Amino acid sequence: MTTAERQKKETRCRAIREELDRIPALLDGTLMTKRNRVKRKDDSIHVSPEHYTFQYRDADGKRQWKRIPRAAKTVVARLVRAGERYRTLDAQYRALLTELSLADDSQKKD
Repeated sequence: MTTAERQKKETRCRAIREELDRIPALLDGTLMTKRNRVKRKDDSIHVSPEHYTFQYRDADGKRQWKRIPRAAKTVVARLVRAGERYRTLDAQYRALLTELSLADDSQKKD
């Protein structure tokens, strides 16, 4: 790896780290929109109003759900999007660090 490539990757690492630090709050999970469908005795179908559920994994790795009030849906959706953005940036950051450390390791062996 040339020094120019290395500097470019280090600069990108710093930029990603700063962007990660700017994410104030996040939720790691999924916001689901659900409707219940119930078939009545007269064969008509009742569809309930939309309700929202936040699905996540707890400390033991088990799947958990929390019911989200209609008024809080926009806030929770924003926090879930921030969590997705964080995971994407974190994967890029780890990949760049791996490339840089492998390049260092190969230079030391030469």
